[in-house]
Amino acid sequence: MVEALNKFQLIGQEQTRRYWETLIGSGRFGHAHILSGHSGVGKDALAFFIAAALNCKADTKKPCGNCISCRQFLNLENQALQLIFALPRRSANQTDPFTGIKEKEMILINEELAKKAAWPYYHLQIDAANDIRIAGIRKLRKDIYLAIDPGTTRVIIILRAHKMNMEAANALLKILEEPPAGTIFLLTTEYADRLPDTIRSRCALHHVPDLNWKLIREDLLQKKGVDPVQAEICARMSMGDLAAAHGYAEQDNTFWLDRIRATLNTLAKEDFVSVHKQVLLLADKEEQTDDSRQQFLSLLILFFRDVALKVKMGETVLWATQSQQMNKLFPNCDSQGAIKAIERTKNALERKVHLQLALTALFFELRKHLRR
Repeated sequence: MVEALNKFQLIGQEQTRRYWETLIGSGRFGHAHILSGHSGVGKDALAFFIAAALNCKADTKKPCGNCISCRQFLNLENQALQLIFALPRRSANQTDPFTGIKEKEMILINEELAKKAAWPYYHLQIDAANDIRIAGIRKLRKDIYLAIDPGTTRVIIILRAHKMNMEAANALLKILEEPPAGTIFLLTTEYADRLPDTIRSRCALHHVPDLNWKLIREDLLQKKGVDPVQAEICARMSMGDLAAAHGYAEQDNTFWLDRIRATLNTLAKEDFVSVHKQVLLLADKEEQTDDSRQQFLSLLILFFRDVALKVKMGETVLWATQSQQMNKLFPNCDSQGAIKAIERTKNALERKVHLQLALTALFFELRKHLRR
C-alpha cells in the first residue's frame, strides 16, 4: 500500500484513506459523493485514488499502482475516467464545451492536465475558465452511455464542482437522479455550500481534513530541497494548502519576514505617517501583486496566532523574540480580533475593493486590537 500511495501522491490523510478503503470494500458504495475541504488538502488526489481503487485489477491492496488500469489512471488516461472542469467560453455551443477553442489553447489545456497528472495537488490554470457550463454536462450525458470494458466502474470526477453554473447543475441533477449502472460521481469542491441543495441531497458529503503544517514542511524539505526556516515559513503560511506551500517555496520569504517586523514597529507607534508609508509599500502595484499582498497578510495572521499561543523560544524558528516582545508590550492584545480583521481584509482584497483604503483601515484596526 505504501508503494501505491507514493505513486498516487496522497499526502497524509491516513484516516480518510482507511475510511474509503473500508467503504469500497463494504459493497455499499453509493453512486455520488462530494469531497469537500480547503484548497490543497488533497481532494483531487483522493478522487483519483478512489477511481483507481474501484478499477484496480490486483487481488488485494487496491489500488496497486502497478496494473495497467492503475497506470492509466496515474496518467488520467483510463477509459473509465471522465474528467470535467471549467473551460473558457469560446462559443455558444450547448453540446460540446471544446467548440471554438483554438489549437494553441488546446495545447495549453493539455499541458495543464499533464501537470495535474504529474502532481494531483496542482491547480489547473486555464485562462478565462470561469465556470463549468451546460455543454460539458450535456456531452457527459451523451458519453456516459458509451460501452466500456465489462467489470469496469465508470468514474466521473468534477473538479471544483462549485463552478458549475445553474444550467449545468440542473443538467447534472437529471443524471444523478437516474445514473447508469456501474457509474460513480466524485465532486471535489472547497465550497460545498455553493452547490445547489438538489445536488447535495443526492450525494454523500465527505469532509477532507486540513493537512498539518509539519507534514507540509517535511514534504517541502524532501521534494523542494528548501532550508528548514524557509520550509516552516512556507508550510505555516500555506494554511494547509500543499500547492500554495510549493509555490511559496519558490520565493524569497525572508523579504516578507523583514516586512512583518517593519509592520509590527509601525503598529507599535502612534503616528499616521508610519502607517501611510507601510500602506504605500503594500499598495505599490509595480512592486507588489495581488498574490504577494495575500502572502503578506497570511504571514501576519501566523504572527498573531503565535502571539495568541504565547510561543516560547525554541518552539519555532519564526519570530519567537518578536512575539514575546509583543506580549510584553501589549499584554491585553486581542489576537483573535486581529486575525479576524486580517481575514476580512484578505476577503475584501479578493473582491477588488479600494486597495489603500482597505489596508489603511486594517492597520488602524490592528492598533485597536493591540490595545484591546
